[in-house]
Amino acid sequence: MIAVFGPTAVGKSRIAVALAEELGGEIVSADSMQVYRGMAVLTDQPPESLRRRVPHHLVGTLDPAEEYSAARFAADAAAVVEDIRARGALPLLVGGTGLYLQAFLGGFSFAGRADPSTREKWERFVAEQGIAAALAELERLDPRAAGLVDARNPRRLARALEAAQSPGPSIAGERQRLWAPPSAAGRRAVVLGLVRDRRELYPAIDARVEAMVAGGALDEVRRLSWGRVSRTAAQGIGFSELSAYLEGKIDLDQARESMKRRSRRYAKRQLTWMRKMPDVVRIDLTGLTAAEAAARVMAALAEAAGYR
Repeated sequence: MIAVFGPTAVGKSRIAVALAEELGGEIVSADSMQVYRGMAVLTDQPPESLRRRVPHHLVGTLDPAEEYSAARFAADAAAVVEDIRARGALPLLVGGTGLYLQAFLGGFSFAGRADPSTREKWERFVAEQGIAAALAELERLDPRAAGLVDARNPRRLARALEAAQSPGPSIAGERQRLWAPPSAAGRRAVVLGLVRDRRELYPAIDARVEAMVAGGALDEVRRLSWGRVSRTAAQGIGFSELSAYLEGKIDLDQARESMKRRSRRYAKRQLTWMRKMPDVVRIDLTGLTAAEAAARVMAALAEAAGYR
């Protein structure tokens, strides 16, 4: 299979469609936000013009009230990829959620985790006792995990405590598997990492935010506010900012600027993640038109995997 990863606004969607058309493929979205329906503008889902050209999977399929996770994505993607292969097509995993992509490529089973009540117990512990007490408890239960976990992130700290008391793999074991190449899990994959100079990328991010606000993101947030929105869906860039605007807490210019800042920070994290990924074929698209970018990616793929 082929995986296409890169920061937001780098041009993954159109390049992936060009690859899929050339190679007889179908696209599997590896994006933690694009899986939600009713959030097409807010999550920058591929437009219908692209989805008519090539089948897309795991886009707009989940109710915003539902939680989603890397574990659930890994299972969903495995089923979709098997179906695509059964029909003689080539799976292309495309997205910017590095954890989801690596979880699938690494063959994570996420087996042996504790039940939801145990996870809730540790989440309450972190919230009520605080970071320092939670980290001390983790050091007692699993000193190695305490040295690896991001202690500033309450959710990850709670998850590490959960893992320390479950029969599943430790945090250290998961970390090792996470950064293993796809071949370690028996998967044959070429991973393409798309990059652009930030002098091009940041203006593209800003333009995307402006297009989202002008293209209906406010209406989507307004509709979402009528029902329940899961913690996962609420993490999408733009949801909290536009909600604050609709509640009269900030003006629209402030909301847009906050969305742009968050998007740029997110792009930095995606690029940091890419640098850790094993066996990535990095492709610099700086200064290229969409057609030129697609041609460069195809040439890099041909060199990496022998496609002709």
